[in-house]
Amino acid sequence: MALDFHRHDSNEYLFGLDDSKCTHLEVIFNEYKQWSGVYIDPYGDTKLTVDNQKVLIKIIDAYINKTDLNANKQQTIDILEFSTLLQYFSGKGTEIKILGD
Repeated sequence: MALDFHRHDSNEYLFGLDDSKCTHLEVIFNEYKQWSGVYIDPYGDTKLTVDNQKVLIKIIDAYINKTDLNANKQQTIDILEFSTLLQYFSGKGTEIKILGD
């Protein structure tokens, strides 16, 4: 159920999420589906434009503001790391292609 993230224009590998991180990010991916209608499918492929990445960052920010971050520290770390990566790539104007298993 791992996800691999690649540059959309060149297919260059950027980073990956293993099964554990995908599970921890599931709450964010479900909220993103509610906001955008797009589901980040661990078994399919998805494209994230810069605007899509910014939406995910907003969702993460809202989640952080309303959640007890001490309840599951590893989940918090995984979500914050993912947010940092999205901020970096969206700031560079990089569109992302997500490849599922």
